[in-house]
Formats: sequence, C-alpha cells, structure tokens
Amino acid sequence: MKIIVVLCACVLAVYGAPTEEKRSLPAVEHTDERDELGQYTLRYVTAEGTIVVERGRLVDTADGKDKVLTYEGSFTFVGDDGKTYTTKYKSDVNGAYHAEGDHLPKSVEAEPVPEVSETPKEEVMQPSA
Repeated sequence: MKIIVVLCACVLAVYGAPTEEKRSLPAVEHTDERDELGQYTLRYVTAEGTIVVERGRLVDTADGKDKVLTYEGSFTFVGDDGKTYTTKYKSDVNGAYHAEGDHLPKSVEAEPVPEVSETPKEEVMQPSA
C-alpha cells in the first residue's frame, strides 16, 4: 500500500511540475534589408512588446587595407517586474562587444596600488635601537 501511495505522489509531482512556456506568437512587425556587400538593417517588434533594432555596416580596418562588418543596435523588453529595460550594444573594428544599459553592472575603478619600497628584507626585519 505504501508503494502505491509513493508512486502516485511521484506521478503527480512529475505532471504537476511547471513547464517552460514556448513563444507561439509571431512578430507583429518585421523589417530586414540587406545589400550585396552584407550590410543590413533589421527591426522587429513582438506581441509581448520586445523591440529589436540592429544595423550592420562595413568599416575600414585601422590600416585601411580591408573592411570589417561592425554592428550596433538595441533591444527593449518588459521584465517580469513590469519595468521596461533597454540595452544598447555595438561592436568595433577589433571585434570587441560593448553593451550598456541602466540595468547592467557598471565597471568599477580600481584603487591605486601603493608603491612597494625597495628596502631589502634583512633591513626591514632588524629591530630598531
């Protein structure tokens, strides 16, 4: 009898567990334009209110001998707390990714490290008279 009760409890726990909601609504607005060089502009808005805007363009490298596709854009969404969050991002010619937004952590300034004296250990260890 105990085994039946335990099995029923396990079955109920499995079927009662929350499942991930899958997004089934299509974008309410979508624009995607590209040229023959690979440059592009993209914008879409979802039914939930998320807005994504991105632009990719070719930029000369530092030496001017080549081109690199860089991108910049932003996305805005409403969080579970009801607040609207916006993240702006971009890449540079070197491929570094930069993101900023009020909700993202900020970098901290490191405190200066005090200079270390060049006094040998033997002199430091000797008691003063």
